[in-house]
Amino acid sequence: MYEAFFGLTERPFNLLPDPDFLYLSPQHKLARAYLEYGLTQKLGFVVLTGEIGTGKTTLIKSLLRAKLGKLRLGVLYQTAFGAEDLLELLLTEFEIRGHFHSRATRLAAFNEFLLTAYSRGEHVVLIVDEAHNLGPAALEELRLLSNIQADKEPLLQVILVGQPNLRDRLRQPALRQLAQRVGVHFHLQPLDEEETKEYIQFRLARAGGSGIFTASALDKLYELTRGVPRRINAWCDLALVAAFAEGRHDIDREFLETVVDAQGGSLEGPERGEAAVRGENLSDVPGSQDPDQAAPMAGSPGAFAAEGTREPSGNNLRREVLELSARMARLESLVLDLTGQLVPALTKFFSGLPPSSDTAGLPHRIPETPPPPQPSETGATSPSAPKSRWWSRIRRA
Repeated sequence: MYEAFFGLTERPFNLLPDPDFLYLSPQHKLARAYLEYGLTQKLGFVVLTGEIGTGKTTLIKSLLRAKLGKLRLGVLYQTAFGAEDLLELLLTEFEIRGHFHSRATRLAAFNEFLLTAYSRGEHVVLIVDEAHNLGPAALEELRLLSNIQADKEPLLQVILVGQPNLRDRLRQPALRQLAQRVGVHFHLQPLDEEETKEYIQFRLARAGGSGIFTASALDKLYELTRGVPRRINAWCDLALVAAFAEGRHDIDREFLETVVDAQGGSLEGPERGEAAVRGENLSDVPGSQDPDQAAPMAGSPGAFAAEGTREPSGNNLRREVLELSARMARLESLVLDLTGQLVPALTKFFSGLPPSSDTAGLPHRIPETPPPPQPSETGATSPSAPKSRWWSRIRRA
């Protein structure tokens, strides 16, 4: 919608994960190095955790684009299933066909699939997104299914991707054996202030633009988002829509604050976290910076310690997280709805046709400069009426 106005080749702040726009901060480079090491060395279970919107899915997609050998990939995006459903889901995901009348026949078919893939030199990898929703029984079933080995190598490697409470789940005593099978774990943190500014400039440059957000606007964006990439994308995208509507090519702090006020305020960000890796020394892995970050968790022979039952976060925090996720989804929906309203109106405007009644309330032109003051009946010049910011009516639901 606004790409041509700002000289962009595409939307720089799309909310959907796009590995082409992956910004590799120092911690992202480190995370990618650890994850790549876990895959190439076939270390069993690999765990990637992080708050909502910190870029976990984008990082995984980028990793899988790398040439890491012959991968046979399966992905489970929905985790609202029990242990009894897991094996059947894997048969479907890996396109293992046949008539299976019992768990034993399904398990035999899956084992045969793994052995056949191994004989062909294929590395079978299962990615489980939203893994924090899996119960202990389903996680234990995953461990059992990954027990098959050949030449001391696991034939099924599992990448668990989830929110921070996945770490708490894996510390439970019932999952002690699974915790000991985790070869690499990385907790993805929000960006710091400098990284946030670099992230915004990187994505703009990737889309062919630069210099749209002033230094003061970048400061404000970090205050708003606390370095969470999904929130950065949402606010930047909305600010670009608003600037396009008012015909301005730059976004400063003052203008950004009007956009924020129209949305009802800012969003709080999570605290920065930490990384934990076990097993081999990763100091020589490209991208690694601080060997201390690779230390095992205290009191554990592996990346996780079964240090007694530790329940996930309380109801209040869980409710806040769910509410925040819903707000972001509504915000994305509003932006998409706005796009659908603007495109017909702007098309008619630039083609010289008068706007139809269904575009009432949208601006009929995009002024480059404010209109001059109009003389009153007495000859005095009256001050211009303030611009009607029509986009300010887009309120956060």
